[in-house]
Amino acid sequence: MVPPFSLLTEAWIPVLRANGKPDLIRPAAITDSIETNPVVAPAWGRADFDAATREFWIGLLAVACGDRTGEDDWSAWFEAPPTPAALDAAFAPLAHAFVLDGGGPRFGQDVEDIAGEVVPVSQLLIEAPGANTVKRNLDHFVRRGGVETLSRAGAAMALFTLQTYAPAGGAGHRVSMRGGGPLTTLLIPGPARPDAPVPLWSTLWLAVPSWADGKPVPERVFPWLVPTRVSDKGRQTTESDVDRLQALWGMPRRIRLVVEANPEGRPCDLTGRVDPVVVRSYRTRPHGTSYLGFEHPLSPHYRTRPTEPWLPLHGQPGRIGYRHWVGLVVGDQEGTTARKAAVAVHEGLDRLLNLDDVMARRGTRLIAAGYDMDNMKARDFIESEMPLHLVGRAEFRSYDHTVRRMVRGAFEAEFILRVSLKQALAIEKGGLLDLGRGRFWERTEAAFGRNLEDLARALPGAGLVADTTHRPTLEAWRRHLWKAATDVFTELVPVEDLTDLRPTVAAERVKAQIALDWAMRGYGRLGQGLYKALDLTPPEAKPKDTQSKEAKSKDTKTDTKTKRAKGGRT
Repeated sequence: MVPPFSLLTEAWIPVLRANGKPDLIRPAAITDSIETNPVVAPAWGRADFDAATREFWIGLLAVACGDRTGEDDWSAWFEAPPTPAALDAAFAPLAHAFVLDGGGPRFGQDVEDIAGEVVPVSQLLIEAPGANTVKRNLDHFVRRGGVETLSRAGAAMALFTLQTYAPAGGAGHRVSMRGGGPLTTLLIPGPARPDAPVPLWSTLWLAVPSWADGKPVPERVFPWLVPTRVSDKGRQTTESDVDRLQALWGMPRRIRLVVEANPEGRPCDLTGRVDPVVVRSYRTRPHGTSYLGFEHPLSPHYRTRPTEPWLPLHGQPGRIGYRHWVGLVVGDQEGTTARKAAVAVHEGLDRLLNLDDVMARRGTRLIAAGYDMDNMKARDFIESEMPLHLVGRAEFRSYDHTVRRMVRGAFEAEFILRVSLKQALAIEKGGLLDLGRGRFWERTEAAFGRNLEDLARALPGAGLVADTTHRPTLEAWRRHLWKAATDVFTELVPVEDLTDLRPTVAAERVKAQIALDWAMRGYGRLGQGLYKALDLTPPEAKPKDTQSKEAKSKDTKTDTKTKRAKGGRT
């Protein structure tokens, strides 16, 4: 007889340590060798599993150790992490909720031994082609048959990932608590000293939400410990029905893994490990739990009207970059749409601002991860990091105002670039405009990080009042935006050799380049908009006759070049 598989006592989570070597650990060993060779990342070889593993740990810590999230207790564990033995003791009361197989409640599965449709285990993977796609032989890019056997460790993480990020799955098969493909954001604090590794523990503990309603009751947190709240008659589950921490352990799909012997010793198709029992299929029924109104602590949210509920953000095509900085880090209100940072990011910022550790603040990064879903189809899995370079609490408001202005100015500069490209290329939309936009954000990404770092170093001695922006940083940033916009324009609209173009086309290109340059200097309506966004004082308006003379002079030179190239003909 093979004993049941406990997710708390088995060493089943693959991780990477600071020395570059892989390891296999139980959850409580997250702090093992933390001073000499800490765990720095999950290492499943799949970005979605790695992201889900971080969420698994955060959820476990929230339920078992949430009583230590008060300011003093939290800081003590951040600065001097608990031993694996201390974590084992904290996790022990939850042992019955973390058994994957056997006769009692099963982790992440319906408490009832349901008799339903038998599905290949590959369908636990979000990117796997659906049954209809396979039937019509349309699985061209992600082929069937790649995953046929999973170890219990692989099945546990595939199951948790599906329940956490579940997309629409057909009639009655519910989406995750945050909908299909939710975006998760976490803070990664800086290292304790230069070039030191950042333990994964620091990121996880920083994101653990505090208890609001006293010690949680496992049966109200883990939905697989009680009969499923089925939704076949339209019943929905809200925070008033269960513990709010169930947001971290949602179970929208009714699933029972089919565990069978592995006498041939076939390895897991995901991990390569050989398990004496494996999972090759599972049974499923529709109408699992339908969640409504939960505010997930690891996701940023938005709403389009003050009276509407907050909705979680989802992954979108393309990378997450600094243009998303404000909405993901501090929240904002733009027109009728409001955005707010994830609770984990909001509380994490507050915790970091209270620390005396300057290195932890200065090196802080934000990681954003999630599926880009098109209804039931996974188009991509997005994972991006960006620097925050945080300051202390006394300087944070000035820092916040300055960064908001930097991002707003970048959007204005991108708009100026697009207007100039439209004029030069005589197009309203298309690939070149999208290419220019993409290149602009890519070219300014690294400069944004450098300016942010300079700002974090300059603010402590600047003596600014709370809501005042740091003008030297904003002026330096304007020059970066100017250079990036000019470089992208000249790459897409060559203006060195115009002799093969019709005079009117050549003239429009030169005018567009001049207009771009003037706007980035602060002249004209677009230039004033840029300077206003950056909280800079625009230059005095140049006399119109001077501007027209300079433009006319450039036009004359262009016409002369064109005449010479065409033998004097116009």
